[in-house]
Amino acid sequence: MEKSATYSLWLEPTGETAYKLQQRIKELSKKHDTPVFSPHVTLLGGLTASQTELVALTNTLASSVKPFDLKLSKAGYLDTYYQSLFIHVAQNEGLTHLHENACRLFDCPDAYKDEYMPHLSLIYGDLTREQKEKILNNIGREFYIQFTVKKIMLLHTDGMPNQWKKIHTAMFKQG
Repeated sequence: MEKSATYSLWLEPTGETAYKLQQRIKELSKKHDTPVFSPHVTLLGGLTASQTELVALTNTLASSVKPFDLKLSKAGYLDTYYQSLFIHVAQNEGLTHLHENACRLFDCPDAYKDEYMPHLSLIYGDLTREQKEKILNNIGREFYIQFTVKKIMLLHTDGMPNQWKKIHTAMFKQG
């Protein structure tokens, strides 16, 4: 039996903030031989419904939200490939509301609702704790980056980051 496709919903920075974060990701990737990817905050991952259904649900979700700001704060790391080194996103009403609506619309498991840790990754990979500490000593551990989220991206996220494809963009309602 063929494995079904896997999709994710992302919130992306734009403009100068996106450019600076992309440059940082590229620089770290080159230095540590890790994959390059677009700067983003994952709203939901592991979605396996049909692409048509996911596009419709993404449009419904985006139409219920007005643009809001996200603030990147402290750096962190875990021993998982896709959360190797990241910057935490401060929870706020806009993000909490969006995540709750997304979980309701996309029928998230309860564990996912409770374990949501919004973050923007800087490195994917299997780095040691010592390597991560050294990187943080170089780039810093506190960040004061803020950007306005205006859209949700639906991506096909099977395979490695260089194989991921943007499928759909849904803009938030204005005004």
